[in-house]
Amino acid sequence: MTPASHAGRTVRTSDMRFAFHLQGRPGQAVVLLHGWPQTSRAWHRVAPLLAKDFDVVVPDLPGFGDTSKPERGFDKRTVARRLREFVLALGLSRVALVGHDLGGHVAYAAQWPDEVSHLIFVESSLPAFGQEEAMDVSRGGSWHFGFNMAGDISEALVQGRKRPFVEHFVRCETVGLVDNNSISTDDIEHYARALARRGVLRCSLSYYRTLPTDRADNRAWGETKLTMPVLAIGADGGYGPASAQTMRRVATNVRDMLIERSGHYIPEQQPGEMARTILGFIKQNPSAPRRASSWPITGVSNE
Repeated sequence: MTPASHAGRTVRTSDMRFAFHLQGRPGQAVVLLHGWPQTSRAWHRVAPLLAKDFDVVVPDLPGFGDTSKPERGFDKRTVARRLREFVLALGLSRVALVGHDLGGHVAYAAQWPDEVSHLIFVESSLPAFGQEEAMDVSRGGSWHFGFNMAGDISEALVQGRKRPFVEHFVRCETVGLVDNNSISTDDIEHYARALARRGVLRCSLSYYRTLPTDRADNRAWGETKLTMPVLAIGADGGYGPASAQTMRRVATNVRDMLIERSGHYIPEQQPGEMARTILGFIKQNPSAPRRASSWPITGVSNE
């Protein structure tokens, strides 16, 4: 049986309209969260592989892609609240959460741990628990953290240059790609067009401008460690063990995996290995799925 696919859907919550893709079969729900400077397209090779076994939901994060562009609320406490409303609007009450890059920052599991059956943390680190090392340019960290946090000047410098801006980060030799062809020119164009839409650049940079708030929140949440099964995934050509090092500081039940022949953007460079890793982890740690209702869901529409 071919898994059902519902592409290009939207659903409204209390203050947002979420754009998302849904495919798969009833059962364990898996929510895939993309990073920066991408959209839900980042998962387009992984989602169909997972959909053979799971109920797969892939949203554009608040402020990205076709999801609403709010004026404020990019601290990860608020982003998580908005995502939880989205998940509940789909009739889901407990999900496996997969976050890549900034998608891993979303503080869903920290605030509603009983609603997250599994946490899969991909090529990321958290403010107060390892992010600072990645931000320290003097020790090999990336300059983009400070640039993105700089305020209006960063937006002004990127205006009219969104394609080279996106291409630099995606194809960066030190972290981005091992195989330069694994993310196509069409992919780069998609992300650049998405970033050029009104409000998206402001929103995407605001995820960085709220890092000091996130650091304070994470310190408070970190006093109570996560107990759900956690898988930390790194890439040998990306941030390596950073994901595992972060998760071991905030969770008690952590496994780690280093994916070879990949840079930071694992879902596009090694989609088969990524899907197999997620599938194996969830099946080795089974959890009773909870879906409050069946598809179709009231309030969901075609784009």
